[in-house]
Amino acid sequence: MDACNHKWSMVNIRHGYLTVEGCCRCRARASFFSTEPVAPVDDYQEGEHHWVYLGSSQAVNFDLACKVCNEVVSLSDMMALMLSICRDPECEVARIAAEAGKGTWVYVALCADSTHASGKCVSEAGIMALTEYFNANIKDPNKRIIVVPCVKCKSVDACEGIIIADTGLTEIY
Repeated sequence: MDACNHKWSMVNIRHGYLTVEGCCRCRARASFFSTEPVAPVDDYQEGEHHWVYLGSSQAVNFDLACKVCNEVVSLSDMMALMLSICRDPECEVARIAAEAGKGTWVYVALCADSTHASGKCVSEAGIMALTEYFNANIKDPNKRIIVVPCVKCKSVDACEGIIIADTGLTEIY
């Protein structure tokens, strides 16, 4: 069977907020995507954790579907995308951007567990589909986008970047 030359499009588009919470007892971090009209800011107790609101950013969440073979890649493990502007030499994301050179933008796919204590991050299939999607319509041969999972950040909580809040993500090219 021939491999599909995927033509990805966004589906199940949701606009909302990336909300970040922290446990003041164990210093764990968690984030989630909310479609509420206003970002949730409630503190609450959950088992041993006392979660407090740390911040939020407007964000967009979506899945990708191939127009050719109808495959759908769920991005439910991605809470948001961030355009990295990190320059920390100790951060793998900053090194990837520096090595890629001028004209390359690095997007970081943010998962729910910024500490990665669960051992999970955005799936490899999701990262691959996102990379294909963002590069598919770039006309300038000197431009490209690399998508990486947030586990590559030295510290997601301190990483510099801009959360992407609209669906016209590739129209800037």
